[in-house]
Amino acid sequence: MSDEKSYFEKNMEMWERWTGTYMDTMAKAMERTMDQSEAFRKQVDRAVAMTVETQLEATLTAIKALEKQVGLLTGKIDELLKEQHQ
Repeated sequence: MSDEKSYFEKNMEMWERWTGTYMDTMAKAMERTMDQSEAFRKQVDRAVAMTVETQLEATLTAIKALEKQVGLLTGKIDELLKEQHQ
């Protein structure tokens, strides 16, 4: 019976060591995954910010060009109206 108890105790010790190592490994894997997720989120945020900035610049450039065109057309319309009234 003493041998059986000794085997059982050894088995329990091995089980405890294995589960402790397994839990440590899983915890480290989860930490690594969370770190990688955070790094990926930061990369996506930077890419989105750059894209939005680029699109905003393009939009502002287009608006300025349209404002200039509207100004020129307004001037031409004013000239035509003056010519009609004369």
